[in-house]
Amino acid sequence: MHRLLASACVALLAIAGPLAARELGQAPDLRFLGFSADGRHFGFEQDGNDGVSERGAFAVDVVDALTGLSATGFPRGATQLAFESEANDPRRLALRGFRFKEDDEATTTTEVIRRWTRAATRRPLQALRLTDAGRRLGGLALTDLTEAAGPVRVMDQPDIIGAHPGTAMKYTVTAAMPVPEDPDLACRERETSENHRLTITLAPEIPPWDPEAANRSPQAFRTRSVELAHTLPPRTCFSRAQVTDVYRSTNGRSIAVVVALIYDVGVTDSAEYRATIFRVGAN
Repeated sequence: MHRLLASACVALLAIAGPLAARELGQAPDLRFLGFSADGRHFGFEQDGNDGVSERGAFAVDVVDALTGLSATGFPRGATQLAFESEANDPRRLALRGFRFKEDDEATTTTEVIRRWTRAATRRPLQALRLTDAGRRLGGLALTDLTEAAGPVRVMDQPDIIGAHPGTAMKYTVTAAMPVPEDPDLACRERETSENHRLTITLAPEIPPWDPEAANRSPQAFRTRSVELAHTLPPRTCFSRAQVTDVYRSTNGRSIAVVVALIYDVGVTDSAEYRATIFRVGAN
């Protein structure tokens, strides 16, 4: 009997192959800094490495509703892929002014990076005054194990949907980054970076009980998309994009969308967060 069990274990290890050597990865902790009072800006922090890398990670980003992109001077700090990126990667620009030694792990711990990043962003964040906590509308957080089919759908007010369909604006929120299929994971051996586009879309839903609503308020029901340039560092495979959080500013003028990007980096999995912000409510 013991021989049979031993043979079975050997067979399972042979089948598992390289998967058996992979280690459990961790996503960074996500903390929301809030909206500016006018709803134009939205900020967040991502904190922590993947649990396997010898280097730390901590970064701050603020997005601007006028462009949907990062505000001037942001992001700052290091995400989980920053130290694997090439010199021309935007992740390196976020580290401008940070001094570290390639052969000294003590200079790139999360604590060191966090302290430097907070010092570098203290005055810019004070100027932006991100004092509005807003309201979280929904999303599929990486800690949420609920099985969900289809895209994230939210509404901007807490209507109780029952016999009445509710009057709150409803949105479908998606994120996609088309990357060529790579079933053999040759991307783990790719020696150069790849540039792609991450598209985040906020699509208002036309109420079935009022099909003319979009004709009366075309701007309010206009589908909005933002394309974010996104670089895959060498030896990095893109796995998926997941809408983790959708936030609405208190004044109702803006909706921020946060997306987790998950990667296979060979020995483990890593993650980063990107975000954008949409102006809504105007007709």
